[in-house]
Amino acid sequence: MKSKKNIIKDDAVISNQLPQPHIAKYLVVVVNRGMASEVNYFNSFKEAKRAFGEIAHDHGYKPSEINGSDKYDVSIWKWTEDRYEKVY
Repeated sequence: MKSKKNIIKDDAVISNQLPQPHIAKYLVVVVNRGMASEVNYFNSFKEAKRAFGEIAHDHGYKPSEINGSDKYDVSIWKWTEDRYEKVY
């Protein structure tokens, strides 16, 4: 996370500028029995896909099997122009 930075103007007044909001390119969302239990943020699909596999293994499933369970739903979402869309 970026920190705020000081800006010194010509008139010697010091003000603070907060960082601009950042939107993650990809999310990995874990839903446990209908409730979102975990949201992870990534900059690339490759990172998100790796995390998807790790999450599946952490819960005792293969990546191809976790969404077939009655308990978990894990999905990858991509940021488009104005919203997230489910991609995996």
